[in-house]
Amino acid sequence: MPDQDYLSLSQLNGLIREAIEMNFMDEVWLVAEIAEMRVAGAGHCYLDLVEKRENRIVARIRANIWKFHYDRIAANFFASTGSALQKGMKVLFSVSVSFHEQYGVSLVVKNVDPSYSLGDLERRKKEIITQLTNEGLLDINASLELELVPKRIAIVSSETAAGYGDFMNQLTNNQGGYLFETTLFQSIMQGDQVESSVIDSMKKIDVDQYDCVVIIRGGGASLDLAGFDTYNLGKFIAEFPLPVLTGIGHERDETIADLVAHTKLKTPTAVAEFLIEKMQSFEEYYIGLKDALVYFSREKLNINKSKLQQLSFKTKSGTQKVLEKNRLVLSSIKSDLPRISKAYLKSKKQDLNNIVGDIAESKSVMINQQERKLLRYESVLKMLPKQMIANQKSRLKLNERTLSLVHPDNVLKRGYAMLLKDGKVLTSIDQLKKGEEVDLKLRDGIKKTKIIE
Repeated sequence: MPDQDYLSLSQLNGLIREAIEMNFMDEVWLVAEIAEMRVAGAGHCYLDLVEKRENRIVARIRANIWKFHYDRIAANFFASTGSALQKGMKVLFSVSVSFHEQYGVSLVVKNVDPSYSLGDLERRKKEIITQLTNEGLLDINASLELELVPKRIAIVSSETAAGYGDFMNQLTNNQGGYLFETTLFQSIMQGDQVESSVIDSMKKIDVDQYDCVVIIRGGGASLDLAGFDTYNLGKFIAEFPLPVLTGIGHERDETIADLVAHTKLKTPTAVAEFLIEKMQSFEEYYIGLKDALVYFSREKLNINKSKLQQLSFKTKSGTQKVLEKNRLVLSSIKSDLPRISKAYLKSKKQDLNNIVGDIAESKSVMINQQERKLLRYESVLKMLPKQMIANQKSRLKLNERTLSLVHPDNVLKRGYAMLLKDGKVLTSIDQLKKGEEVDLKLRDGIKKTKIIE
């Protein structure tokens, strides 16, 4: 084969370089995802850029950002997005195409457009929200009932995150002195591993041992929170069987995780305040019930005390009236007894005189009959006063026994008490003053008592 019919490898690469340089004399704008990124000690940045379709890489190329460009590009990107260039980002690059005979095709990055990365992130976020909405997942976790007192807290965060420290400090040093049981499930909270790390951590949570899950991170740039804007993480949180509370970013940020969570709060400290307020609300509710119980108990005691005082007064007054009436009756009987006896005897003596007058005309049988009658009358006359006195004594004893049952001393023996002031029985709370000493009389003695309320 003649020499002019073939090329050496270096000659071929030289032709390729000339062709590329002739066709790519100007810079071009290129959209690609950063698959790998490394900043060398000299300050140069080396990138591996890829294009994906349905999560499959369909193109790959190397790119370089020389130090004198990288310092400017990195600073501008951070100022615009609040985040540094990093692996996993989709970026719009301004590049020049070059070919080296020994190293092949490569790109030299001259600039980047930060707004594209933010716009792409927002576009993907809206697509995910639409998908979650269509699948009815946005409100599933929010429909779960949060415990009245969520005390057992599963925390998904990084132990080194400032937000975790703020959350724990606020929760443990609350003014109410409320105690919470917390368990940290370590997770990566920034970068492209957030989705898988958070899901793996939540899978470790025993749902029977906790009242709710708290995902906290603290503030950050929009691109730093991109790991919480994925469909898989949103779906997992939405379908989680425990209420999920989020404190992922600042108030201006709202991630997919926030949208599907039971309760979204702006910061980790706000999550802690929310849990403390739940505990405080329950305590206030309990105190309200206690105060109401005390109030109604006092009202009931006052009503019963008033009824008891009225009953005691009526019983004492009624007993005194009955006793006085019976005493009057007994006194009347005693005063009338001699007169009644004399009249009765006089009447019977007259009968006897009549019988004596008729004796002459009566037979011995009649005499015997009259004698028997006389004996009966005498017996009745002897028994009648005694029986009447015995009956009245029985009635008097019954009344005295009734009076004894309602006597204050016997009332005290049944568990009641009396308040005395200067030896007088107190019958109204208006007779009492706070700080005043009174006598509390029980069945077995008297004690000094001080009114404190």
